[in-house]
Amino acid sequence: MFQKVLFIGLTLISNQLCAENYDFKPGLWETTTTSKVIEVDAPAEIKKMMQRMAKMPVRTETECITSINSVFNTEPEPGDAEECKTTINRVNSNKMTFEMLCTGEDGTSKGMGEMNLRGEAFTSSLVMTSINGPVTMKMKIVGNGKYIGACR
Repeated sequence: MFQKVLFIGLTLISNQLCAENYDFKPGLWETTTTSKVIEVDAPAEIKKMMQRMAKMPVRTETECITSINSVFNTEPEPGDAEECKTTINRVNSNKMTFEMLCTGEDGTSKGMGEMNLRGEAFTSSLVMTSINGPVTMKMKIVGNGKYIGACR
């Protein structure tokens, strides 16, 4: 479930970049994301395992972000039993906030985040809480991106 939450958070952050009328330049972007487990409420053996996982590596990706249609595509992948709903609130041309709720066989995840856009750069932050049976985990995903150039 943790990897799914991380993927959804990253997807939401990167997918929100291209929203109409934002201070954002479509094209090839390099995004860097760090994730940190903030809190774990679980049985002792699971909590120990989660604390070892708490130091996750920095993740860097390069992706072409150009299509407004793909930005708001939140349809689940084929075979994915989890469904996510996202609410986006435009603050101004440089800032948006968003809330998400994902439900599925593995439990429920709720998150709140914000993104700050500056044309050829952005920063983002997302706090996610996931509940799966007796395990509750809260994590923070921080990202930044920079425009590289035209898509290849």
